[in-house]
Amino acid sequence: MSSEALTLLVKHGEDMKWFLRNYDRLIENYDGLFVAVYEQSVIDSDGDLDRLVERVSGKWPLERVIVEHVSREKPLLVL
Repeated sequence: MSSEALTLLVKHGEDMKWFLRNYDRLIENYDGLFVAVYEQSVIDSDGDLDRLVERVSGKWPLERVIVEHVSREKPLLVL
């Protein structure tokens, strides 16, 4: 694995940890929305995933941004 790929994985991991640690606070501000996280900060949000990705892609390196849905509702897992 190249050092660039490893760096990308580490950064994604740090952003995901930040997202999970701050999930309760994020629910208060972004319930029902998709959030884009870059360098441990929410950079944008939207209820429409395509619109969010379009806006974010013009401003930040998409390979470094994580996008997650925030919701008070517990996900239903169908097995």
